[in-house]
Amino acid sequence: MARIVALSSLVARGHVGLRALTPALEAFGHEVIALPTVVLSNHAAYPHVARTLISPGVLDAMSLAVEANGWLGGVDVVITGYLPSAAHVSFAEALVRRIRATNPGALYVCDPVLGDEPKGLYIPDETARQIKQRLLPLADLATPNAFELSWLTERPVSALHEAKTAVQGLGTKMVLATSVPAVGDRLATLLHDAAGTVFTSVARRPKVPSGTGDLLAGLFPGALASGRDARPALAYAGARLEAVLGGTGLADDLNLAILFEPEPELTHLTIEVAT
Repeated sequence: MARIVALSSLVARGHVGLRALTPALEAFGHEVIALPTVVLSNHAAYPHVARTLISPGVLDAMSLAVEANGWLGGVDVVITGYLPSAAHVSFAEALVRRIRATNPGALYVCDPVLGDEPKGLYIPDETARQIKQRLLPLADLATPNAFELSWLTERPVSALHEAKTAVQGLGTKMVLATSVPAVGDRLATLLHDAAGTVFTSVARRPKVPSGTGDLLAGLFPGALASGRDARPALAYAGARLEAVLGGTGLADDLNLAILFEPEPELTHLTIEVAT
């Protein structure tokens, strides 16, 4: 199995950021080296939250210790998520370059955690610009939601055909765009790569806990790192996400224990060609 470095937020309660990414990847049997950019009591959507930033200096010391112990050289995948400042973006860029100096074939997944509808950006504008200018050009795979895709490409993403145009203009080798509005009150996940643009869609749920984007940002690369091709990985990751949401019901937190249960028969998701 793969060794994966994940750089994102860490919450004490809930399953967002690293608390979603890590189990999603470990469910495949992958080893995860998790570096927290910020530690929070819970997701910031709740009325009360306490947080402390983990400085880039501390993160650098942690990564150097990991490297000195001989674990950084064997990294196959790097995933970056929530980066609260431009200095954290600089650290992420340096980390990707350091890992690729040892393993040029390491897959870099940029989950550009910028914001969402209806709130908009929830990181500083300059940090968002730095992610666009410094990290996306390095990425093999980007996993934006519809708002982030629109912000990064400066194009509307309110329908499938608009999303198709936007993913083709993002500039990364592969794009997995989530939460794209589709026909009939459905939400689509688009995959764009050298073979074209395809999508799966599911019925919009009345309530979805935070963390689904983080979960999918772990499930899809996790499936790729397990040897699946992109399209089977899309279908598998989407089906696993639906299984988790089905087991979560109306609760306010994702039930990720489902990932470690004997794998049920997954609901088949149809892959369609985006036109």
